[in-house]
Amino acid sequence: MVNIEDQLNRIIAPLLREIIFKKEITKDVLDTILKITIEKIVSSLFAESITLYLVTDNKIKFSYVYFSPKLYNNDETRKKSYESKREKLLKLELPLNTGIVGKVISEGTSRIVSDADKDADHAKNIDNDTGFQTRSMITVPLKVDDKVIGAIQVLNKSIPPGIFSEADAYLFEEVAQYSAKIIQKASDPSSKLTPQELAYYIARLTKQQYIELGEDFRISTDLLEELKIEPAQLRKFQMIPIKKYPGKQIRVVCANPLDYTGIENFEVVTGYKIKETVVAAKSEIDYVFKNYLESIGEPVSDDDQATAKVTAELESKKDEEGESLEISAEFENENSAPIIKLANQLIREAYKKKASDIHIEAFENFTSVRFRMDGVLKQVHKLPKSAHGAILTRYKIMSSLNIAERRRPQDGRIKFKSFGKENPDIELRVSIAPLVWGEKICMRILDKTGTLLGLNSLGFSEKNMEFYRAAINKPYGMILNVGPTGSGKTTTLYSAITEINKPGVNIQTAEDPVEYMLEGINQMPIHKDIGVTFADALRCFLRQDPNIIMVGEIRDLETASVAVEAALTGHLLLSTLHTNDAATTVTRFFDMGVEPFLVSSSILIICAQRLVRRLCECKQEYKVDTAEAEALGIAPGTTLYKTGGCKKCDNSGYKGRCGVHEILMPDEEIRRLIIKKGVTPEEIQKAAVANGTLVPLFKDGVEKTLKGTTSTEEIFRVLRSE
Repeated sequence: MVNIEDQLNRIIAPLLREIIFKKEITKDVLDTILKITIEKIVSSLFAESITLYLVTDNKIKFSYVYFSPKLYNNDETRKKSYESKREKLLKLELPLNTGIVGKVISEGTSRIVSDADKDADHAKNIDNDTGFQTRSMITVPLKVDDKVIGAIQVLNKSIPPGIFSEADAYLFEEVAQYSAKIIQKASDPSSKLTPQELAYYIARLTKQQYIELGEDFRISTDLLEELKIEPAQLRKFQMIPIKKYPGKQIRVVCANPLDYTGIENFEVVTGYKIKETVVAAKSEIDYVFKNYLESIGEPVSDDDQATAKVTAELESKKDEEGESLEISAEFENENSAPIIKLANQLIREAYKKKASDIHIEAFENFTSVRFRMDGVLKQVHKLPKSAHGAILTRYKIMSSLNIAERRRPQDGRIKFKSFGKENPDIELRVSIAPLVWGEKICMRILDKTGTLLGLNSLGFSEKNMEFYRAAINKPYGMILNVGPTGSGKTTTLYSAITEINKPGVNIQTAEDPVEYMLEGINQMPIHKDIGVTFADALRCFLRQDPNIIMVGEIRDLETASVAVEAALTGHLLLSTLHTNDAATTVTRFFDMGVEPFLVSSSILIICAQRLVRRLCECKQEYKVDTAEAEALGIAPGTTLYKTGGCKKCDNSGYKGRCGVHEILMPDEEIRRLIIKKGVTPEEIQKAAVANGTLVPLFKDGVEKTLKGTTSTEEIFRVLRSE
């Protein structure tokens, strides 16, 4: 087998070099490299002939035909005869499933034939036409990503016993794998190797071992301690020590064993000689480093490193007694101090990680920076306590707040683009609260240029989508999206408005703040500081000939009264409220002072919602036990899904979010109930469930667990009090 491996490496080396190093492979290059490969195969297998077939337009075409020179031994007459045979074959086309090659292509498996005359699938007519006698053969499919694009066939072993062996088939199959890849790369220049393919090909070319680093692979801390190498240096070298040998020698995993400069530098820094290299995909090595650096609290990404760098600069600015220097006028200049860079970098990092909120909190010995991602807070940095006052003051300056006020809550807004042309065009809603160890700052990221999701992407069940779509296409009435802060109410409203936005309708919105810029829609920002409230905006809109009005939030009797009036006078009005469920929304209007008969007449639909995290594609099946089944209201033994953990979801098991909804669509019975004096939310909900229009939030959540959209843990976390 060693001899076969040597032969194989000799044959595939030219193929590998072209696959790895050439961005584009021309037809001339492909012809040359295949000719070299084919000749080497014939020589290595002592074959008389080789043919390469490609599937084109549902036909099998002879693409390359080669006869061994040993067949004619410098006899020009015989040579011309074989050239004639080759030309005949190159003009042939076979229907799919024809002959042995057709069977191999359709089935996708190799085939060794010891005696072609005795094989029923052998196309003897081709031998008759060309005058070439086929005795034995190996036929191997050419596969790219499990798709068969053709086949390669070697004929007639010229040395006793005249038949091909399993070892010959092994070598031939390996060569076919790389031949298929280079053919694909030539025919489709946009095709790219996966990180694993690239690593495997590099390993074959350099005759190194290839391994896949599994999800559970961990760096040996004991080995790192012996090497005395810093984590940052280790990440820079992109080499993972995995085994120590006597005489200060080690074995490492790397992505590029041809990086001789990197290997030499690694040996100088560690004092160890690299005895062996093992090749793995760079993406897998990066993932291992990320897990390791996170576990020891070191910066992971470039953004993390940038933040750590400016934090270190800030920490170094101390006076002679070791106390942090007070903030000064220099921090008002955009790039004059580390604190400016740190403030900007934290926002940029949160935006890149798709965080919705940034929390910066002071504790006794440190300052915590947390990002809310997919609805869950995650600590991303621990800053020195000395940085807290400076970073807080910087954000106050950016928000145009009073930097001297430290005992009262303050609210402001940051237009981030104003603080650097390279910054993303986002706004941040800023809230500052005085706490025990210092002021806390919370910033909500508002991306005006963000891409809106369609209603189909929000997680509505088929039934709820039918009800909601019917409501938003009505000419008048009130549509309310309700739920706590961060439940996706505004996103749903924006998606609804985008769907019904047509040139023939006038849509006007009042928002605090305007979160998305929508083409063709008139959007008014609310300015409470100068007395422009939601109620003022609504009154203004009623004089602007609107068809559809969206109000960011109904907070008080004045806004509620004007909203009801608009819904009853021929306008479709959409808005939000902070209530826990659909039925409670009705009684909230009563509490605000709106007459029940007005509420009954104006409401088209109420949609209560929450956001739950979606399970990543690495989710795992399991059977529900009795206790969990009872809590969910399903049968024991039902198949559900739980979190797995992979690179795509950063080992969390979740990726993205979807909505859980509860729709209240009042019919005549429910409208009569609403008018009834002293009606309770429970009575309204019971009636809506009975008439089949309302599916409670928890039940809708359970339906999503049955479909594998989310997990039971997530449903209980978000809806346990429902």
